[in-house]
Amino acid sequence: MSKLKKRFNLKWMFEAPEAVLTCSILKCDEKQFYVFGGHDKTLYLMDDEMQILDSVPFDGWCRCSYTIDITSDGCDEILVGAGDGNFLVLKFVKGLNKLATIMNYRSSGKVLCVTAGDLTNDGNIELIHCGEDKTVKIFDNIDATSPKFVLYYASWVTSCALGCLKLSNNKDPLQGLIIGTKNGMLQMIHIKDGTPDIIWQRELESQINAIDIGDVVNNGYNDIIVGTDDSKIIIYNADGEELNSIEIEGSRPISIRVADVDGDNAKEIIVGCADGSLLIYHNQQLDSTNFELKWKTTTSNSIKIVSSILDVEQGLINIIFGGYDRSLRCVSDFEWGEKPKLDVPDKMGTIKSEKPKVVEEELELQLEIKTVPTNLRDYIFKILNETRVIDGVTKELQKIGYLKENIKNEFELMRSQKPGTYAKVSYSLWSLSEEDIGPGGVIQEPKAAAKIETEIVASKGASLIRALQKEKTPDKSEEQLKIDENLRYIITHNLEKNKVIPTRTKLINEITILGYSESDVEEQVDLLKEHGVIQYSKSNPKGWRLAP
Repeated sequence: MSKLKKRFNLKWMFEAPEAVLTCSILKCDEKQFYVFGGHDKTLYLMDDEMQILDSVPFDGWCRCSYTIDITSDGCDEILVGAGDGNFLVLKFVKGLNKLATIMNYRSSGKVLCVTAGDLTNDGNIELIHCGEDKTVKIFDNIDATSPKFVLYYASWVTSCALGCLKLSNNKDPLQGLIIGTKNGMLQMIHIKDGTPDIIWQRELESQINAIDIGDVVNNGYNDIIVGTDDSKIIIYNADGEELNSIEIEGSRPISIRVADVDGDNAKEIIVGCADGSLLIYHNQQLDSTNFELKWKTTTSNSIKIVSSILDVEQGLINIIFGGYDRSLRCVSDFEWGEKPKLDVPDKMGTIKSEKPKVVEEELELQLEIKTVPTNLRDYIFKILNETRVIDGVTKELQKIGYLKENIKNEFELMRSQKPGTYAKVSYSLWSLSEEDIGPGGVIQEPKAAAKIETEIVASKGASLIRALQKEKTPDKSEEQLKIDENLRYIITHNLEKNKVIPTRTKLINEITILGYSESDVEEQVDLLKEHGVIQYSKSNPKGWRLAP
């Protein structure tokens, strides 16, 4: 056990409103952002200071996501799959740091996996989603209103990955789509002569939960790493030959990512497990399948996602993971830069394809035309607009004295605001679907409150907030004092971002949706008002705002 001592550094932790089912890294020019979502049916855009920049509501859980630069403008787009069958592509809008939905397609069941890449090797990015309806759907591009190819299977398609793979009988590498199903079928697909071709197929003993592609054998060729429900991680080469398997004692892998986490040029296998374990396996030799457990850590509930991000300032790879404990954690390996580097060859080469250029003006026009709703409420307002119903209501309200601009603002508020209350969910065997828990899996009840554990950044009223920290009520616990401190920051940051919030009820509801109790929020609103940090203004636009 001495070899498995804690060898990582917890850099930060963010506690989300509900369970986190997906998290991807969005790159735009020199900047990086976190895109995550889960049980609260919302996808969030967060910067590296853990500030929520934007959110997109859905009608179902945000189950999966994938980022890739489809439009060749230096910014990734985001593919998202939801539990209500929605498959979407979101565009990151430069300068505004907002997300615009530019494609939406609805399937008949949950979308369980999404990916994208130049599968046809024609310079065009294909979009792929798989799910509960037992299909793999391949879309030609973001303009497509229906899939170009639909592949049918005997059970749910639970996992997928697309990457560069080199078959032993081919001179050049190809783009291979690897898919895994609930009944344990593993398949490699390639587009040949304009149609999907199954290169090989393997029948495993249990459900396939996760797939990633990368060179973990250290021989210069990409491998296929598969996590199954019978507690195995299996490594295959591009020909579908099993190279090795790793047994996980006492749990099962449900998320996998391949990345070099210690800077030795060799990629590690990062595994998130159903029992809350995060496992790191490494291979310290060239052309070897000798995988060893490097280190592990454990959280209270299932880890649904593992990802990696480059810390540009420190020049190292951070590991991002999260799940049913309603948190995202960022850790780094203590050994970064200390191990001797392996001289891993690069034998893959590149797949030649000429990517079409997208003119910026055309892209802006495309966004204006193709932005589409993401949930039922947005569709209702879209239809009301298109059928001119809102125009009629506006005219009637103007007749009785309301200003057109105020009416427009009220409609926008109604369209964008979230529900006033948010009930917490206890996750157990009976409240989760079968693919979420697996055989015999029981998810423990998560923490009751969500909070952001980070330093308070400088903002308007920050000095007054710091002054309030000194007014510690003797009968309050340290945990409650921390909650109060977080609440004061969240309330003022919310007002700083939105300028004016029309009612006290809306101000309180926007905070309780994060998981705080209504009484705690009300107490801190009153305290901030008493100390002159916030105020209610009767001048137009009326509402709560930061004090001048």
